Amino acid sequence: MISRFARLAFCGLAFQFCTSLALAQPPSMVPAPGPITPGGSVRVVPNPEQQYLLEQADPALAANKRLVYAMWRTIMNAGQIEQAERFFSPDYIEHDPSVLPGLTAMLERVSASVPRQAIVPPTIEDPLVTMIADGNYVVLAFVSQYPEPDGSDRTYTSTRFDLFRLANGKIAEHWDSLQRRKGATIPMPGQPGGPAPVLGTAGVGQLSLLTHPDQSLANNKRLMFDTWRHIPDAGREEFADIYLEPTYIQHNPNAVTGRDGFKEYFSRRADKPIEAFLEDELIVAMAEGDVVIQSVQEERPNPDKPDEIYYVAWFDMFRVSNGRLAEHWDTAAKGELPAVMQE
Repeated sequence: MISRFARLAFCGLAFQFCTSLALAQPPSMVPAPGPITPGGSVRVVPNPEQQYLLEQADPALAANKRLVYAMWRTIMNAGQIEQAERFFSPDYIEHDPSVLPGLTAMLERVSASVPRQAIVPPTIEDPLVTMIADGNYVVLAFVSQYPEPDGSDRTYTSTRFDLFRLANGKIAEHWDSLQRRKGATIPMPGQPGGPAPVLGTAGVGQLSLLTHPDQSLANNKRLMFDTWRHIPDAGREEFADIYLEPTYIQHNPNAVTGRDGFKEYFSRRADKPIEAFLEDELIVAMAEGDVVIQSVQEERPNPDKPDEIYYVAWFDMFRVSNGRLAEHWDTAAKGELPAVMQE
């Protein structure tokens, strides 16, 4: 028989072990959400711990993060475009649909819009939500603010993304979530002299983008991929009970927070056959810590010629908890829907 004292001692040790495991859990890659109001989305908030986002056990990923982080502070915040050679490949590729191709055009745009500062700020001055690295890619997510469409002086939030591909220790390619501006004088993406078109991977080739040396992160990518195949693409909102936490937090300003709100949002789409791949071409799928991000190719009309289309990079970001999707950010403004909802 085990004595009462021995049982108490064992329980005490077990409690200490469980407590140490809980304390050992790494902090989230995203900030704690703002106030949750029933019947609406949750405002996007910046991350107060930028330095933690730079930590990475993999030396190559850590170096990629530090390079992008230093570039943003030096070029995008301090306007020191003379230091561009430190950060950018000479054959840099730009996918922003309102910027001419090449490094020179991008730097000219920065020079015209960012006053030069003599001192580079120690942290990114923009409201950074997170930064993750996966393979040759680094993505930054920022808070974006828009005026409420009711004409009041209030604002609402969404999320803006910048994606970089690195090669040979330099930034070689860039995508963002911006769209072509009305009245743009440059050629359309893909036309001679215009920005590089946004292209992705179609069909079963998308599965190759879900791999990761860390199996838990590969599983997170697959969770995001399967959720998207079943619900937004196929309209099978009942799968949300499998893939989403009941307390799912929603930052898309067109949707309602909570798993039930997610189900109602996608119940508007007619059921379709479930495919083995995403409906839209997949540009990248990334995972680090408790965050997964995917970017897909999305069709948009030319604001000056609505019968003419081009493609943008649409981003979705999720926080994973307990093997389910627990929180979501995307690039939507009010009234703007992903392609799968525009039907």
